[in-house]
Amino acid sequence: MSTRSLLTFSSLPVLLAGAALTAYAQTKAPSAEQPAAAQDKAVIEASFTRADANSDGKLTKEEAAKLPAVASKFDEMDKNKDGALSLEEFSASFSAKTN
Repeated sequence: MSTRSLLTFSSLPVLLAGAALTAYAQTKAPSAEQPAAAQDKAVIEASFTRADANSDGKLTKEEAAKLPAVASKFDEMDKNKDGALSLEEFSASFSAKTN
């Protein structure tokens, strides 16, 4: 066997491994869950903060009226039935919809 044939034959496994790794890398979707989740959380918190007119950390029915989607489900979102939405109650309702 000549040196050229030996080199070609010994390079074959390396080329095949490279092709297999390339194919695997192309089929595996990049993990974008965390950045999207962080972005969603920031959007939810910003919406809550904008609606919280008196900056007391909770939304009353009057404040929630600025957000029609929230106003229509206010009582359902108010889990502890105190007449106000905390950031946790507000966020939980949107997180449940995205999961």
